[in-house]
Amino acid sequence: MIDILRLMFEFSAVIVFCLLQFIIYPSLTYYSREELLKWYHTGRDRIFLFALILAPGHLITSVLQLIDRQNSYTIISILVILFMWIQHITIIEPKHGKIIAGLDSSESIKKFISKQNLIRIILVSFLLGWTIYNTSKSTTMWLGNN
Repeated sequence: MIDILRLMFEFSAVIVFCLLQFIIYPSLTYYSREELLKWYHTGRDRIFLFALILAPGHLITSVLQLIDRQNSYTIISILVILFMWIQHITIIEPKHGKIIAGLDSSESIKKFISKQNLIRIILVSFLLGWTIYNTSKSTTMWLGNN
């Protein structure tokens, strides 16, 4: 069951990161500085609600898998997930903070955030593929595995 939960969290994370990358971040280039600040104080808070559920859920299910079984899949997964947390806290969030504080809303910061998000998409897509593979091997919930 924990495998299915992890699969759901990873799939959801891919969807959220892709929405950010391909819809939200490109649209921010059309906002004036004042509009951008207003959006950050409303729209970003709404997106944060998804992150508040997805990120800890993803980490918890991965830790539970690691406790249950230690193999290359669970160990590398935890390392990748921890890297994404560190990347967000130390690299991405300070850039968002500059925009929120009104210190900088330049195109270079927006592009930097977008590039960092692309790294997250690649990493979580890799994890999703690996999770699908491992889950299909370890569960009977798939069609054709009767």
